[in-house]
Amino acid sequence: MPWEGFDTLGQVSSIACMAAHAPLNDHERALYARQIRLPEVGEGGQVKIRDTRVLMLGAGGLGSPVALYLASAGVGTIGIADPDKVELSNLHRQIIHGFDTLGLPKTISAAEALLEINPGLQVALHPEGLTPENAEGLIGRYDIVVDGTDNFATRFLAADTCTLTQKPLVHGSVLRSEGQVGVFLPRVGCYRCVYPVMPDASSVPTCADAGVFGATCGVIGSWMAAEVLAVILGRRSTSRLMVVDIAAGTSKALNLERDLSCPACGDKPSFLGIEASRYATTVCLPPQPSMSATPLEVSIEQAAQLLASATPPLLIDVREPDEARICNIAGARLIPMGMIPERLAEIPQDRLVLIHCHHGGRSLRVTQFLRAKGYAQVSNVQGGINAWALKIDTQVARY
Repeated sequence: MPWEGFDTLGQVSSIACMAAHAPLNDHERALYARQIRLPEVGEGGQVKIRDTRVLMLGAGGLGSPVALYLASAGVGTIGIADPDKVELSNLHRQIIHGFDTLGLPKTISAAEALLEINPGLQVALHPEGLTPENAEGLIGRYDIVVDGTDNFATRFLAADTCTLTQKPLVHGSVLRSEGQVGVFLPRVGCYRCVYPVMPDASSVPTCADAGVFGATCGVIGSWMAAEVLAVILGRRSTSRLMVVDIAAGTSKALNLERDLSCPACGDKPSFLGIEASRYATTVCLPPQPSMSATPLEVSIEQAAQLLASATPPLLIDVREPDEARICNIAGARLIPMGMIPERLAEIPQDRLVLIHCHHGGRSLRVTQFLRAKGYAQVSNVQGGINAWALKIDTQVARY
């Protein structure tokens, strides 16, 4: 295989720098002909794509489709930061790897696959991954950062470093059949504007605990790749977060604005540099009030018992109004998911709050969001109103 296409020390070849802004050659025009025909691309846009340096954080379920599509689209330089090796349990969703690369570092396995697609690609390997010690120097070498990691510490480290270095960040996450795609641009809203405090890792189930469809990773990863290309081509001017529910067949875009009190990008930021202690796995939400006493999720039967108690919780329905017109649970307060950030004042912090939607996907995301905002007594209702109609009240219509 063409080992000269990448450098295991992570030093991007100077070839890409020397060729920057050079016109497309005949081979490139033929290879990317269908893409160049798009009015938003053209030859000028294809040159921008070729001259952009993208850092991939993670070569797993999300990093696989992102890297494959960016290499196919003609991105000229891709850095891959991942300390893991390829394992058998990875293969159902991490499509950049195969049985022939089991046991190899994911950086090498991914590089081999990418160079098969685009032999002219410059690949830099960072097998040490992203750490507090190397974050600013590593991210500083690239134009755009793609976060496909699966742990809070690295996710927040990447987000904070991008804010400090003024680099665009494209973020993705998946769980079960749901996912998020975030685009965070310098000075117009960062990751901490949405999630100001890094939650305890035990407060949210991982894919290993809850499971995930490989195809969900493909959908979210492809969307992330499309957002990277949109940023390169100058087609994004605001930060935004897309929430996708594959099972329900729905997606929702939330436009974000810079939070003036954000600890990372606000008017008086408290994060002025990368401190390793801030990203230790023991760092979590403040111990009081404790979220461990309130489960992240409750079953539909537990929700029914709580609502029938002498001191019932507040039940919030985060579906859309047209869904609520079809059916609803008596007493539920309708606050569509997209309106949650602007209606936080309606959600008490001193009372148990249950969140429900159609199947439980959107409501889990809202629950995570509220917990990150400091709401300690909030739980997701598993199965949503669909489970309520099946198990609690069969008179409730299903859709």
